[in-house]
Amino acid sequence: MAIDTKKYLEYLDKEMTIMGILSAIAIATPAGVLNALLGYKSTFKDQLWGAGPYLILVGSVFCVVSAGLFYKQRSLLAWYYGQMCLVESLDDNSHIPERLQEYMRGADSWKTWIPYTLGFTALVAGFVEYAAATLFVLAGPNSRLALAVMVIGRFFPLVAVAVAFLQSHVWKHYSFSDQPWTDFLSHLRTPSGAKPPHDRVYARLKPSPISGVGVFAIRDIPAGTFMFEPDDDDLVSVRKSEIKHIAPALRKFYEDFCVLEGDTYQCPSSFNKLTASWYLNNSSTPNVAADSSLKFSALRDIQSGEELTADYGSYADNELTTD
Repeated sequence: MAIDTKKYLEYLDKEMTIMGILSAIAIATPAGVLNALLGYKSTFKDQLWGAGPYLILVGSVFCVVSAGLFYKQRSLLAWYYGQMCLVESLDDNSHIPERLQEYMRGADSWKTWIPYTLGFTALVAGFVEYAAATLFVLAGPNSRLALAVMVIGRFFPLVAVAVAFLQSHVWKHYSFSDQPWTDFLSHLRTPSGAKPPHDRVYARLKPSPISGVGVFAIRDIPAGTFMFEPDDDDLVSVRKSEIKHIAPALRKFYEDFCVLEGDTYQCPSSFNKLTASWYLNNSSTPNVAADSSLKFSALRDIQSGEELTADYGSYADNELTTD
């Protein structure tokens, strides 16, 4: 299935431009502030620098850090942009749709955007420190307001760092969630932090008219959904020569379930841990596809009751037949 990436590449290009602008603003702000304070003399600037050098310096550090984070975000988006352009240029590659979908999914994940949210937090923290230093001087060094401002200015960096760590944790662990903060809070409210067993379950095993047992949708599945997460068991590589002399019944596990790449099978860590994804039947008109990590996503909107099928030939070298 062809994937039109033009609009998404345009989106990435705009976001890279925005990150470049934010990076420039973040680095220009402390440069301008420090240049103004250390340049020609004035009573206000002398008071500002004399009363609140800590606030000015901390604010400048936050701004410089945010500039680096915005630049890192721009670099990440540029990498995805380049990879997608490179894949599209490989006209003879039959795996182009799957690889493009994988890169688009990666670029759109919350985890990829962690540098942006950290950079924005750092930039806000820098501006708060600058504002606190200004307010400290305007209020008068001996006023109650000045004392409150100084306390806030000294403790706010700790709050900003704590917020940054929390943002990073949530966006990393709920990378593909539509509502990461809602899921995070729900996770906290669930006893022992465990998710209910039905969380993100989209399909179950049933007898199949195609062959033996198949996988069937038990609710509507939107296009692009990775329906077997968290199927995070590491794959194990086993060469065909290693199973040549094992019992036929055990060897058939490899032949029936594992993905053959050249002369090497990609297998679950234990056949006792086979998930529903290993039971997908083969089809020349599939409705799910595998990425390079053998994670399956919906190629189109799938209705409840439909059997989920994959084109084995797009990711495996096993000898197979199609419906």
